[in-house]
Amino acid sequence: MYGFNSAVKGLIASQRGLYVTNHNLNNINTEGYSRQIVKQRATDPFNISGVGFLGTGTEIYDIERVRNSYINLKYWNESAPMGEWGIKKDTLMEIEKLFSEPSDSGFGKYIDDFFESLDNLSNNPSEDSYRQPVKESGIALTKHINETAKRLSNLKKETEFIIETKIKQVNDIGEQLVSLNKQIHSLEIHGRAANDLRDERELLIDELSKIVNVKVNESDSGKYKVTINGITFVDHDYMTTMKYVPEDENNINSPKVLKWANGNKVNLKSGELKGLIDLVDGDGENGSYRGIPYYQKKLDEFAKGFAEKINEQHRLGYGLDGSTNINFFDYDEKNPASTINIHKDIIEDVRKIAAAGEDGGVEDNKNLHKIIDLREDKDFFPEGMSKGTPDDFVSSILSSMAVDSMQANRMEGTQTIVMKNIVRRRQSESGVSIDEEISNLVKFQHAYVSAAKMITTFDTILDVTINRLGLVGR
Repeated sequence: MYGFNSAVKGLIASQRGLYVTNHNLNNINTEGYSRQIVKQRATDPFNISGVGFLGTGTEIYDIERVRNSYINLKYWNESAPMGEWGIKKDTLMEIEKLFSEPSDSGFGKYIDDFFESLDNLSNNPSEDSYRQPVKESGIALTKHINETAKRLSNLKKETEFIIETKIKQVNDIGEQLVSLNKQIHSLEIHGRAANDLRDERELLIDELSKIVNVKVNESDSGKYKVTINGITFVDHDYMTTMKYVPEDENNINSPKVLKWANGNKVNLKSGELKGLIDLVDGDGENGSYRGIPYYQKKLDEFAKGFAEKINEQHRLGYGLDGSTNINFFDYDEKNPASTINIHKDIIEDVRKIAAAGEDGGVEDNKNLHKIIDLREDKDFFPEGMSKGTPDDFVSSILSSMAVDSMQANRMEGTQTIVMKNIVRRRQSESGVSIDEEISNLVKFQHAYVSAAKMITTFDTILDVTINRLGLVGR
C-alpha cells in the first residue's frame, strides 16, 4: 500500500501545481498580482528494518508569492517624487496657458495695442475718433488682467479641491489597509500566507506612495505598520486620519493647512499631496516654492505698478475739456489685478484723456508723449527681480515660469525613467511569464499523468493479487 499512497500523493501534488499554474495564467493581466510558485518536498521516508528507508512520496508544503521586498521599498521611495513633480508639471502648464505667452492673446499684445493707440492719438490729439481706441485698448488690457487673475483664483480653488480629494483617498486607503491587515493576520495565524490579500495590500501601498511619502514595516509577528514622514498612519488594526482645515479652526478665513486628526500639522517630504500644497501655498518668499500665490502676487504687482505709473503722469496733463488731476486707471488696493479698470470719468467722456501738457491746447500732445515714453522707462517698476519696463516685468514673470516648468519637466522625466527601471525589475521577478507557466503546465500535467498511471498499475497489481490468485486472497 506504500506505493499506492506515494502515487496518490504525487497525483495530489501535481494537481495542486496545476491549480497554481492556472491561477497565475488567469491573473496575468491583474494589476499588482505576484506570481505564485509551489514549494514541493519529499515526505518523511519509512524505515524498514533490514532494508533501509523507503520513500513515501511527495507533498506541496507551501504556495509562495514571488515578491522582492527591496524592490518594493525602491518603488515606494521613488513613487512619491514622481507624483509630486508630475502634479507640479501639469499645473505649471495650466498657468502657462493662462498667461498665453508668446501669442496674439498675451500680455505683450495687449500692452502693444494700448501704447499704439496712445501713439496714434498723439498725432491727432483733438480727434475723439482717436481717443476712443485708447479707451477700448485700455479696457481690453484691464479685462485681460482681470480675467487672468480670475483664472488663477479658480485654478487655486480647483487645486484645493484636488487636495481634499487626495486626503479622502489617503484616508480611504488607510481604512482598507486596516481591514486587510485584520484579514491577513487572521488567515496567517497558522503559518500560511494569504498571497492574494497581500498583493491587494501592496497595491494599496503603491497607490498611497504616489500621494505621500511612506515607509512600511512588518514585524515578525505579522503586525503591519505604515508611517508618513515618520508619523504612524496605520498601526496594524488602527489608523489616524488627515484633514485639510483652516490653520485657526475658529476662523474659517484663515489659510488652510494639512493636519492629523489630533490637530498636529502634517509634514510631507514628497508625493502628489506635497506638490499640490506647494502649488496652493507657495508664494516664493524665504525660499518657498513658486506656486499659484506667487503668480497672483506678481500679477497684482504688475496691475498696481502699471496703473500707478500711468496715473501719476496722466494726472499732470489736461483733457480737451480742460479737466486735470484725473486718474486713467482705477483699482482696489487689496486686489489690484482683479479690480483694475479704466477710470469712470474717462469711460463716460474720452475728452478727459489728458493728452495736453501745461499749455492745454487742443493740439497739445506733450503729456501723451510723456506717457508713451514711460514704456521705455527702466525705473517703471523700481524694485525686485521684476525691475525695469512693463515688458521687462512681464518677461521676468515668464522667465520664472519657464524655469519652474523646466525643472518640473526634468524632475518628472528623471523620475519616470527611474520608475520604469524599478517596474521592469519588479515585473521580471513578480510578473507572470506565459512561457514559464506553459512550461510548468506541461511539467505538472506529465507528473499528473505519471502518477495516475502508477495508481492504475498498483490497482492492477492489487486486482491480480486479490481476485486472480485462487482462493488465497479471498
